[in-house]
Amino acid sequence: MRYRMASLAAAGSLAAGCLMLPGTASAQAAAVPCTAIGANVKALTGSGTNRVEVKLCGWRTVVEDLVEGFADVDWLIEDPGITFTKFKVQTRIEKRSTTNGADAVVSTSTCDIATALNSAAQPRVPERCAPSELVWYDSRYWWSTDATVTYDIEGDAQGDVTWHLTGSPLVPAP
Repeated sequence: MRYRMASLAAAGSLAAGCLMLPGTASAQAAAVPCTAIGANVKALTGSGTNRVEVKLCGWRTVVEDLVEGFADVDWLIEDPGITFTKFKVQTRIEKRSTTNGADAVVSTSTCDIATALNSAAQPRVPERCAPSELVWYDSRYWWSTDATVTYDIEGDAQGDVTWHLTGSPLVPAP
């Protein structure tokens, strides 16, 4: 019995080591189609460097046959005078029947990250906004993740500003 337990423990260690191979996570992350760096950047006025960048990603999971997507919001706010009263990200998973067709919203989620933006000049990790609803893949459609940001900076006299983002690359129909 002691020999069998030792063998099981060794096999478990080997299996865990195989799952944690160096480079595995980055290879999987590289396979997720996202907007290009710099595609969705908003420069803000003020002293120093002040910018917000949103990366949109969308993909099809092979095992579950789902469509998933998210918006990652990253920022650098060096001007302590910039305070957001609102920063809402509406993330949508959309489908269309052709590559140039009109989008139809299938799932959506809205996240207000003003508190996070105001609490740090730069985040340790980007804030993520993703629809939680399951979206089943249908091969008749092309899929993407899109988003709209509505924000308001305190004291800038502009009120709510709407920022329409460039969507993720299309997840193709086979």
